Formats: sequence, structure tokens, C-alpha cells
Amino acid sequence: MTNYNLEEADLIKAQILLSFILLFTTIISISLSYNFLLGLEDKEPIYTEIESSEILILNRTIMFIVAAIFIYINIRDKKVKEKYDLEDEFANLQIDASVLNFIAALIVLYVGLKSGSNITSGENPTI
Repeated sequence: MTNYNLEEADLIKAQILLSFILLFTTIISISLSYNFLLGLEDKEPIYTEIESSEILILNRTIMFIVAAIFIYINIRDKKVKEKYDLEDEFANLQIDASVLNFIAALIVLYVGLKSGSNITSGENPTI
């Protein structure tokens, strides 16, 4: 394996781990949405209002952190490719996309912190 392959492999491993974390946050979001639906249908919810709010904030905080890490990974990926004189015409677009996802995650976290209730729309921005 070349040094480039080793560096790229490390970045891909990090992306895989982050993708699993995002999958977990998506499952949590689905359970929160289902909990909200149960409340609307006057059925016994899975979580209390306080538990739901705490889970929501934790979930959105994790999404925010993951979005920040994705920015770092995309910048690092671009630098690795530049280091080995490899061109990636989409590297800047990937960085821009990760910044936009970070902004989306920040807004979703802010709304969750300020609203104090389980707002399910825009629960998980795609990262």
C-alpha cells in the first residue's frame, strides 16, 4: 500500500464510522417522530415530554458534531490529494456541501434548543 492509500483509507474509515453514527441518529429521529405521532393520536407515548426533548437535543448535538467532523475530513481529503499531486475537480464542492450541511445542522440544533418541544420537521439534515 502506498502512503496515499493509507491516508485515504484512514479518511474512509472515519467516514464509515460517521455514517454509522448518522444512521443511529436517524433511527433515534424516527423513534422521536413516532413518539410525536403517538401523542397526536392520543396514545401512550414511548418517551415523556422531558425525555423526548432531552433526546432531541442530544441527537441534534451529535448531528452538529458529525457535520463539523465531515468538514474536517473533506478538507483533509483535499490536502492529501494535493500532497500527492492528484486532482479532484469536486474537492471544493464537497467542502462547500459539508459547510452547508454544517449550517443546516446548526440551524436545526438552534431551533431545538430554542423551541423546547419536539419539532420533527427537518429532524436530520442529510450529511
